[in-house]
Amino acid sequence: MFDNYKIDSWQKGVLYLATILIIALIFFMGKKKVKFSLRILTGLLLGALVGLTLGKTTTIYNGNTTTIIATIRPIGNLYLRLIQMVVVPLVFTAIIKSFTSLEDTNKLKRIGLKTLFWLLFTTAIATIVGFLFAYIPKLGTGFVTEPGTTVRPIEPIENVILGFFPNNIFQALSTNVIIPVVVFAIFISVAFIIERKRNKERVEPFINFNNALNQLMTRITKFVIKLTPYAVFAFIAYATSRNNFETLKQLGFYILLIHGAMLFHFVFVQMGLLAANKVNPIKWIKNFYPAMTVAFTTQSSYGTMPVTIKTLEENVGVSPNIANFVGPVGANVGLNACGAIFPAMLAVITANAYNIEFTFVHAILLVVTTVIASIGIAGVPGIATIAATVTLASLGLPPEGIALVIAVDPLVDMARTMINVVGTGVAATLVAKSEKEFSEEIFESPNVLNQI
Repeated sequence: MFDNYKIDSWQKGVLYLATILIIALIFFMGKKKVKFSLRILTGLLLGALVGLTLGKTTTIYNGNTTTIIATIRPIGNLYLRLIQMVVVPLVFTAIIKSFTSLEDTNKLKRIGLKTLFWLLFTTAIATIVGFLFAYIPKLGTGFVTEPGTTVRPIEPIENVILGFFPNNIFQALSTNVIIPVVVFAIFISVAFIIERKRNKERVEPFINFNNALNQLMTRITKFVIKLTPYAVFAFIAYATSRNNFETLKQLGFYILLIHGAMLFHFVFVQMGLLAANKVNPIKWIKNFYPAMTVAFTTQSSYGTMPVTIKTLEENVGVSPNIANFVGPVGANVGLNACGAIFPAMLAVITANAYNIEFTFVHAILLVVTTVIASIGIAGVPGIATIAATVTLASLGLPPEGIALVIAVDPLVDMARTMINVVGTGVAATLVAKSEKEFSEEIFESPNVLNQI
């Protein structure tokens, strides 16, 4: 049963020893509280080094002749399985938690709906931007994929829409079909809100149970995300050993394109919306830059939230009422880059890599999927990976597509997080303007940059 793992060459022995030492190093770095992004970068660099030096040696793996690096690939496959394991219960409980937390108040009716509109509208536009930046240059063509992966064509659009509504929720839950689970969760949330008005005591235990379960699933997700550096090591080592120069060049091209997509979205969508609402984009960037800087360096929209709120109040001129409402919502809903641009580009990459037809009609479905998925999962760690898993599963694309680009994820995550936080800031500013809770005096103050 373990014949594939026998040390039948000195190269394989060196590979096993190097793998053990690298895993130990990454674990030690975690114990010493080294930044998560640096641990991922360590896995990336050492994985590339192992792949380049030992990747040409072959062995018999699962009955096929392949590189010896294939023997450590299960480290990455385990990570993918754990991500898939946590997605359905996490999304299900998060959607219910998000919707049922909305109280029937004037603030929710007016400010809340405006906030959701701008966050989800910009998410939809970001999905289109990401799709086009990957679709036009046919990104993903030429990527080397894992043999034996089950590939099926994307369903016709009418079947997909019908599939949004589950005829057997337990089947959807057990087969990781995401969108029917989301729809069912929304039905439960609406039913809860109605019943809460009639008999709060009777339904309150359910929501307490759901919130507790969501807390547990979030904790499990944190456990899984901590494995990312080890998975990156295995993925990049395998990619470097198997892929030709053309594929590696495509990864570099992908890094350029996703940054280009984010820059386009930042300039023409986010700043364009500010300009259209008579807010000077240049002045806004100067005022909001502290939150942008923290987001870029910490790579955490959630961790940046206190700075985002403070910057909106003291630099941008958004009222505390709006800032304290939109800030937390923006850290949990939408996220233009992690929840839209990245999943959209990965969907195209996966389709092209596996030679699956991806039509413009399916692009519309992609927009719907990312907007729905962004409602309840954006506040969890590893949002980009979770959002991408939801998107691929919803479109029927192989989840192995994540492995095609995850090795270079650290090189795009900083900009991704910054675009997320900018999206929250733009939404807060637009809501404040429409509610006449935007201080032009604070916004135009020449000393505003000294207040953070």
